Amino acid sequence: MIKKTLLIAALTVPFMALAQQGKLWLIKTGKLFDSETAQFKPSMDILVKNGRIEDVKPDVLVTAAEKKQYALIDLTKYTVLPGLIDVHTHLLYKETLENTVDLVRHLTMEGDVYRALYGAARAKGYLEAGITSVQDLGNSGQYADMALRQAIGEGLLPGPRMNCSGPGLAAAGAQMPGVNFQSQRIIDGEYRIVSGVDDAVQAVREHVNQGVNVIKLYADNAPNKTMLSIEEMRAVVNEAHRYKIRVTAHATFDLSIHNAVIAGVDCIEHGYSVSDSTLQLMAKKHVMLVPTDGDRYGLASLLKSPTGDTTGVGARIALIQRRKTDRLQRAIKAGVTIAYGSDDYADTKMSYGEPSKRNLIGLYEKGVPIPQVLQIATLNSAKELNRGNQIGILKKGYLADIIAVDNNVDKDISAVLKVPFVMKNGEVYVNK
Repeated sequence: MIKKTLLIAALTVPFMALAQQGKLWLIKTGKLFDSETAQFKPSMDILVKNGRIEDVKPDVLVTAAEKKQYALIDLTKYTVLPGLIDVHTHLLYKETLENTVDLVRHLTMEGDVYRALYGAARAKGYLEAGITSVQDLGNSGQYADMALRQAIGEGLLPGPRMNCSGPGLAAAGAQMPGVNFQSQRIIDGEYRIVSGVDDAVQAVREHVNQGVNVIKLYADNAPNKTMLSIEEMRAVVNEAHRYKIRVTAHATFDLSIHNAVIAGVDCIEHGYSVSDSTLQLMAKKHVMLVPTDGDRYGLASLLKSPTGDTTGVGARIALIQRRKTDRLQRAIKAGVTIAYGSDDYADTKMSYGEPSKRNLIGLYEKGVPIPQVLQIATLNSAKELNRGNQIGILKKGYLADIIAVDNNVDKDISAVLKVPFVMKNGEVYVNK
């Protein structure tokens, strides 16, 4: 049913790539961001062939034969970056700010058809915003994320390249507070509830059989009290790693973060409250952190009342920013690698993709220099997707995921909010 619905979605979304993957492109840049060195390099050219980067070199070294053979895309007024990579999305889930039990309502009143159409629209919006790859971490029913990934891969609709987790692995109750015992089947439709070590192994096998790229587990279920044990999480990690699949853990407080790291996970999502000793352990074990902190503007959109009242919001934002800045800077000081993830699911009425990119502005607000912010959004995040040899760098042999932003992005990170050019796999999707 989901696949048929996504086909309907494809028919309702205007979609025409401006070039086929076999097209040869010569892209002239004003500046090129080298994500490996975190440097901006002026007057560099990119040659694209069959969906991949054929070469990157100074404009003066491009030969007359190449200029004749390759079609020109003139981006000399812009800075060119690798496509952005959001490693924590929920494309098929929407929560309104007025309803605190939105997940239950979403599952019981909207259903798979709406979810598929909504996910298709958001996927298109993300790609057009310059986010060419995502990692979708659950809240998509029973593998609807996989159907969306397939539809994008088959060209039925435009969207970013997707890593998908399927239903998150969690202890009883998952993240759905207030659901009475008779209605627990609702939870089973959204999460894979794990009961014991053997069941944890079985859950991973079920997911691998469905074709997931990543396993997501819940080290805690806040606001619910239930938690997976270290033994259950270790069983998940061992089985996933046997298939060369990374494991990322939703973990919001120090005990659950520490337990997940001890169990061997590859990445921590959120990590809101974490001790220095746990951060040091993360660095030692090369466990990445995805902060999902947002920026001041996004926080204001989330915290204002349904009536638009902003009383006290400024003080709350200042407090949240101080706490998250402290956590992020301590993580960086400890040597923890940071990746870019938005946890974008709240309906803030912004355009699709904007709430995601505001996390990059948020990193800058918390003291991360712009070159390192862009490195986090490309190079680091590609590694978290286990695709560090394919995307995240503008380099020979890599997939041609290329975007352009204003030339002053090296001085103003908010330039990422406007993306006049987007290429994915050598196909041009946006050219303004």
